[in-house]
Amino acid sequence: KTGRNTVSGNASLKSGGTTYTCTGQSANLIPDTAYARARMTAIFGNDMRGTRASSLGPVKFERDDPLYVSTLRRTTCDASGSFSFPRVPDGVWYVTTAVKWDGPGDRAEGGSMMKRVDVRGGKLVKVTLP
Repeated sequence: KTGRNTVSGNASLKSGGTTYTCTGQSANLIPDTAYARARMTAIFGNDMRGTRASSLGPVKFERDDPLYVSTLRRTTCDASGSFSFPRVPDGVWYVTTAVKWDGPGDRAEGGSMMKRVDVRGGKLVKVTLP
């Protein structure tokens, strides 16, 4: 479905005086479903807002719900760490992305992040992650 709302935002993390962004990473917009809530809780510890450190590794799922996969929207964070999803229908959505960089010894630093948003009435909803 399409709608009249836009969800846009940016994602960054600071480490050692340097700001890292989600540049080049996938940004995702996921409709709220029971499966999406359970998945966000498994990854982030809740279904409202969270960050998961890269050092914890990925959370493995046996099989994704086909509806989850077919309704997920993706875009790529631009050079400034910004993303935008136009024509979003009214409803509750999850915004996810990752900010990652190489740490000492090429160890992955940073992590994944999520925020739940409610969009209605043809509005622009701005999201800042984490």
